[in-house]
Amino acid sequence: MAVHRIIEANAAQHGDTPAITGAGITLSYRELNQRANTMARHLLAHGFRRGGIATVCLPYDADIAVVLLGILKAGGTYVMMNPTTTTTATQWPRGVSFVEQEGDEVRYRIIEITPALQHAPRSSANLPIVVRGTDLACVIADTDGAPLMLVPHATITSLKRSAAPRFAEWSGEAGALDLWAALMSGATVTLTAAALRSAA
Repeated sequence: MAVHRIIEANAAQHGDTPAITGAGITLSYRELNQRANTMARHLLAHGFRRGGIATVCLPYDADIAVVLLGILKAGGTYVMMNPTTTTTATQWPRGVSFVEQEGDEVRYRIIEITPALQHAPRSSANLPIVVRGTDLACVIADTDGAPLMLVPHATITSLKRSAAPRFAEWSGEAGALDLWAALMSGATVTLTAAALRSAA
């Protein structure tokens, strides 16, 4: 099963439950899911495709959770680059970027995500894209962007707890694995001080 399908089920069953809180912002599971649907459609409309790998260099806050979940819903894989610790941060766009290939032509594309985060209507309909447990969800990279670990959906879904905690924290861990473990379990995730410092 895919990570986002479990979160979609939580949104359907417990939509009003707070999903993420911190820095004066609280998103319910319904709001998180709807905003991620909008983000996924925005990415697909701008050339991103199932199986694509998207590099994200954004502060660790509620918005990046929306972006990461949107990438998964679009059938993609994400690589997170922390703008405060990445040694080559100035080389990474503060947004979503991916490589697009048409025939022999390879292009580096950057998608502006602000419209989908701030202005686009929220989308209640989940995307029908088929994502399998063996499909890659994320690539955990070194500070220079070199891949360290490939993480499929099945590895992340195995972190779901049978006894859901009421509250959890997201420390800004590189692959967001602790974020997904908490959200799949239906917890309310609080951004820790360390994560919020990266958003400053």
